[in-house]
Amino acid sequence: MSGREHLSLEEFVTAPKKKLVVDVLDARSPEADAGLAEPPADRAEADTIIRQEARKALRRVKRERVKGESFFVNVSLDRRTKRRLKLASFNAETSMQSIIEAAVIKYLDDMGA
Repeated sequence: MSGREHLSLEEFVTAPKKKLVVDVLDARSPEADAGLAEPPADRAEADTIIRQEARKALRRVKRERVKGESFFVNVSLDRRTKRRLKLASFNAETSMQSIIEAAVIKYLDDMGA
């Protein structure tokens, strides 16, 4: 495109405008409004309510995500044990982590924990 060509605004794709907070509150279901004593009187109050609802929803999403998450444990090994573990993982064609996980699970099962 040369420097003389000009683009018009109609050639650009634009996102639709955001709804007003009051419109969003009007569109909410009656079950969601059960916690509210009365509709918010002004826009600032409506914004506060929307922010609180968003925080609660974000907390719920984070809680659901953490349920399936794995956790890490650091283990201090001496040089000889680390070398044995590395050799075992090479010979078994598996990772050191999977060997340690299996060993911990077997230990816990044997202890009845």
